[in-house]
Amino acid sequence: MMEISLMTPTNVEVSKHIPDDIAFHVLSKLPIKSLKRFGCARKSWSLLFDNHHFMTMHRNNFLSKDHSYYHDMSLLLNLTRRQEHVLYFLSGERFENRVKLDWPKVDGNDRQPIQEDNNDPPYDLDEDASSFEILGSASVNGTLCLHSYYYGIEKLTLWNPTTNELKTIPSSPVFSVDHRSYVNHIQYIVGYDGVKDDFKVIQFTTCRPFDDPNSSVSFWVIYSLRKNSWRKIDMDHMPPTYTGTEEVYMDGMSHWLDQRSPHIFMLSFDFSKESFITTGIPSDIDDGSYNFLVWRNLMILNGSIAFISNYEETSTYHISILGEPGVIESWTKLFIVETFPCLEYPIGAGKNGNILFRKEDGKLCWFNLSSGTIEEIGVRADSCSILFHIESILPIG
Repeated sequence: MMEISLMTPTNVEVSKHIPDDIAFHVLSKLPIKSLKRFGCARKSWSLLFDNHHFMTMHRNNFLSKDHSYYHDMSLLLNLTRRQEHVLYFLSGERFENRVKLDWPKVDGNDRQPIQEDNNDPPYDLDEDASSFEILGSASVNGTLCLHSYYYGIEKLTLWNPTTNELKTIPSSPVFSVDHRSYVNHIQYIVGYDGVKDDFKVIQFTTCRPFDDPNSSVSFWVIYSLRKNSWRKIDMDHMPPTYTGTEEVYMDGMSHWLDQRSPHIFMLSFDFSKESFITTGIPSDIDDGSYNFLVWRNLMILNGSIAFISNYEETSTYHISILGEPGVIESWTKLFIVETFPCLEYPIGAGKNGNILFRKEDGKLCWFNLSSGTIEEIGVRADSCSILFHIESILPIG
């Protein structure tokens, strides 16, 4: 007969202490936002950002993780050479495959004159494809927004490069402003409302009276693809001016820098809530001074918003990652990189910490944050930009 012994309770204590090496290993894999929150649970964890060993682990994990943001992702390289715009489709693990794309054929008969009495000549984009620019830093559901301005005619066109489908966006209310004023500045930002499944474009406009050019009136309007119309946005939720640099787009929000001296901060627009969020730049990240020898950029680096300060005199780059928009304390400086003097300025980032640079000789190259090495890609450009892109065969909208 088998004898069964029953386990009885013991007085053995279970240790509540987590060894540092195990805690470091787990915490180093967390995103910045989660890591900042864990710092509130234990004082020693709040000091991890001052721990050299831990930060090395965290940097390595940040650069090596396979972020879902890049799944099925390719890049569009929009470059200018000898006043000609050329568009390349980049794919592959290191975006090493390059295919030149043709600009779309856009009918110029539905051109949009800026003034009703405009007598400029007819404008057909087929004759001048170099007039195109792509708005934003990413395609939205596989769709790009093209902006063109030529001989007083401005046009916004939606384009799906995969299907070559085109859709013209109607003129915005800015073209019927008070005749006693003139339009001084127009800026567009493109994004997607995931709640209403709607492609949207916001436009910032500054008008100046003819009789008082030192004063100005600014307003925002928004275009909805579902409604195919423009409307004004509530002014109470908007910053007074838009003087930012080119924006970056991710997860239904656009972000850009406002570098008005003496303060520098990041503005964000949520396309679903149609509201703005302001995020300050702390002094340990950037002193906020207006310095011609310091260039500041926003990028999407491994699925996170990155603030990059380029100190020209020392060829040094300080790279900080944002954990949560609107929370100034969630900025964390992850990298201080000494690059090569031949690297002129950063253009954008790809996967695994690769940053696209333009060199002094005009050639483009990838700079690898992990290894500190440079890889030429065999392209020369006077100026260029890169956009994240996911192909789609679905109709626009």
